[in-house]
Amino acid sequence: MPGLRLYTSNRLEKLAEKLAELVSSPLASPLDKEVIVVQSRGMERWVSMQLAKRHGICANIQFPYPNHFVREVFRKVLPDLPERSPFEPAIMTWKIMKLLPTCIGRDYLKGSEGDLKRFQLSERIADTFDQYLLFRPEMIFRWERGQEDHWQAVLWKELVKETGKGHRAELGNAFFETINPSLGSLHFPGFTYRYLRLFPGLPR
Repeated sequence: MPGLRLYTSNRLEKLAEKLAELVSSPLASPLDKEVIVVQSRGMERWVSMQLAKRHGICANIQFPYPNHFVREVFRKVLPDLPERSPFEPAIMTWKIMKLLPTCIGRDYLKGSEGDLKRFQLSERIADTFDQYLLFRPEMIFRWERGQEDHWQAVLWKELVKETGKGHRAELGNAFFETINPSLGSLHFPGFTYRYLRLFPGLPR
């Protein structure tokens, strides 16, 4: 029966055993790849070793990060999306670095280390904005409607003006608006996956 099933445990080895059991059933096509979402390369290596330990081999498996996985799902429904989002933190950092002096006081950025400080600050802001897009999308939408005028809201509006829309919060709305009429019968050709949520305590 199709649907979402969650397996939880406070023991990683128990989750690994359940995952190994799930992937032991072959996919519809031998050319399809299993997709297991992980939050770090350390987790990817650990899961790979656990599957190899239980099955003798670990092959034909993709281990995307959550952001990449979600974007691939969006691209199945919204096919005009570029492969990479201009709102990825690594890309946003450089755009924010350019816009930052117009949105905050310049005292922090003065001196011989001003460029380094501006990059470091831009990197942290980009990461924060990325978290806002995931956990506080309504706040982002308020900023875009001009309902707040503090420096973060001003900086975000300037960023959107330069980059254009198409960030994760907006795409999430477009995604659900698109699939809502056919919810329950939507099929992603060639995109079979199993999702295992592992606890983040594994050493890197």
